[in-house]
This record gives sequence, structure tokens and C-alpha cells, in this order.
Amino acid sequence: MRVALAKSTLRVPPTYFAVQHAIRLAGAHEFRFFTGVAEVDDPAVAEALDVVEAVPLRGLGFRRRELLLPAALPRWSRQVSAWHPDLVHQHTATWSLPAVRAARRTGAPLLTTVHGGDVEVAVRPAHGAMQRWHHRNVRAAGEASARILAVSRHLADRAVLAGLPAQRIEVHYQGVDTDVFRPGARADRRGDGPPRVLFAGALVERKGVLDLVEASRVAATSAPHELRLVGAGPLGERLARETAADAHIDLVGRLDRDALRAELQAADALVLPTKTLAGGQEAAGLVLVEAQACGVPVIAYRSGGTPEMLRAGETGLLVPEGDRAALAAALADLLRLPAAEHRRMSEAARRFAVEERSLAVSVRELDAHYRDLVA
Repeated sequence: MRVALAKSTLRVPPTYFAVQHAIRLAGAHEFRFFTGVAEVDDPAVAEALDVVEAVPLRGLGFRRRELLLPAALPRWSRQVSAWHPDLVHQHTATWSLPAVRAARRTGAPLLTTVHGGDVEVAVRPAHGAMQRWHHRNVRAAGEASARILAVSRHLADRAVLAGLPAQRIEVHYQGVDTDVFRPGARADRRGDGPPRVLFAGALVERKGVLDLVEASRVAATSAPHELRLVGAGPLGERLARETAADAHIDLVGRLDRDALRAELQAADALVLPTKTLAGGQEAAGLVLVEAQACGVPVIAYRSGGTPEMLRAGETGLLVPEGDRAALAAALADLLRLPAAEHRRMSEAARRFAVEERSLAVSVRELDAHYRDLVA
């Protein structure tokens, strides 16, 4: 089966979710990735996947080429059509018109995976040309898609609110590679030093990093620990200033996938208190699953699709959204767990990731969708 993958832009890293299923299924199907602009810096991905760009002028740089996307739409659609795919799989419903038109032209069924931002922009009223453009694309994807996959039950419900057809929406958890994200020897732990707590994500308000810093300060009075903030973003400079006097807080910066895995393997807990901002919520939160795959219990706010990424009470803890006191209490409770109880939670976290949220499970489900739609 020839499967044309489509997405507005492709950057690897960090966008592994758009390519990892195809790489795993390469023995069963033939894949080609059609995008407006690409920047693939992972040699393994570049070797494994054929990527076709509608805007190939690489000398202009990624950001400047993005500005040319509207002019490249007809060429983009023709590129997909000329390959004669058996199925077109669009990632995100925004910028979906080239895939929609190619599917109609070739007669290939269209499968669209919605990831969160596309649905949220469609839920809100359109103000301005760009929002109207996104609404048009999401509406077109909804009308043309034989099936729509949402990365969480929460997002599936939001997609219905956005006007996408409920009868064609199914939940497909993206999954993480549990061969890559796996428990480590924790050889780099500081002997008998304090437990290590990790945050990994963009340093933005929606990720709740400011809530975590305050909760960490409170929890540290009864449960001493080290907090490591992995990521970059608009709040970076503010966090550097405001945590300068906190000896237990380290700003690590942005890391590649291998370095992030090492951080996870050395952690005792991962905290990701994502919350509602401007009406939008986290659709999934794969770093929670990556942590659990490494045997690391997690703590998060009960918000959006986050509760679907763990087993509350078994692999981690959920607290009310925005409740910093509850977040501090949950962090202290987890850090004070006896070693045997923490080990049981760690083992349960790994089992949950492997059995219910792994890439292997996700790939089998996606392959079944492909075969069903083409049949």
C-alpha cells in the first residue's frame, strides 16, 4: 500500500510523532512524506523516509520558506496526486487543503489525525484572515476525511464541538517508543543526594512551569529535592531571575531526545502541570508517557487529555488544575514514599506505557485503520 503522509511543515527533531509510525511500518507499506517545508536533522529519519517539499528553496531558511506556503499549495497538491497513493494521511487539519484536493483527484481515501491546536483554532470564532483560513481547512478535512483520528478522548470530544463529524472520529493514542524510552541504570544519580524532580516542556504559561516552581519551593521545606527544568521559551529569562536564589532549582535548557531520555532515566518524578489557557487545554502530553516508559512516576493537573496519559494513583498523581497547594502536597507525598512503594509505582508506570501507550500498540492500531480504509 502506498501511503502519502502530509503535514504543513516537518522538523525532526522535535516532530517525531509525524514520522515514527511510518518508519515502523516501512516493511508493510510504502510511505512518502509531502510537506510545505522540511528540516530533517536526524540522519536515521532522513535515511528511512522520503520527504518531498512544496517549497524547496532551502537557501532562504526555514522561516522565510514558511511564508511561501500559500503560493505553493497547487504544487503541493500536484506532488501528492502524481505519486498515485492508495491512501492519504494528513497530520493536523490545518493546512489540509493540498491533501484534501489530492485525495479527491486520485480517489484515495483521506485519513486525518487531529493533534490539538487545529481543533482549538476551529472551536474559537474566526477573527482575521489566518483564522478564517484555518477554519476553512479544518472544515474541508472534516468533510473529505473517511476517518478522523484524535490523539485523546478529550480531543475527540472537542473535535465534535469544532464541527467535525462525530460518527467518523476515533481515538488513536500516538504512543511512545518504549525501546528508546526505557528505565536506565541511573548511574548519574548523586549517590545519597536529594531526589530529582524533572519538568520537560516549553517554558510557557500553559505548561504550568511557574506553578511548579512555587509548589517546589513549598514541598522542599518538608521533602528536599532537586528540580530540573528542561526546555526553552518566553518564560526562560523570568525563570532565571526568579529562581536565581533557589539553590535546588536548575534551568537546563532545550535538550535533544537522547539527552532528555538520560534526564528522565535519572529522575525520581516528572511533573507537568499543564493548564487551560485562552480556553485551550493540553490534548495529550506525550512526555508524561515517555517518563513512565522510563519507570518514572508522574504528577500532573487534571486538565484536558492529561488524565488519559497515566493511571492516577498507580503510575502517578493527578491534582486539581491550578491548585498550587495541592501540587506541592502531591510532590512532597511522592518524594516521601518508601523505596519499595516508589519502586512499585515505577514498575506500574513502565507496564502502563508498554501495554497501553506504546508506539508498538499505536502502530498496530494505525495499520488496522489503513487496511480497513483501503479495503
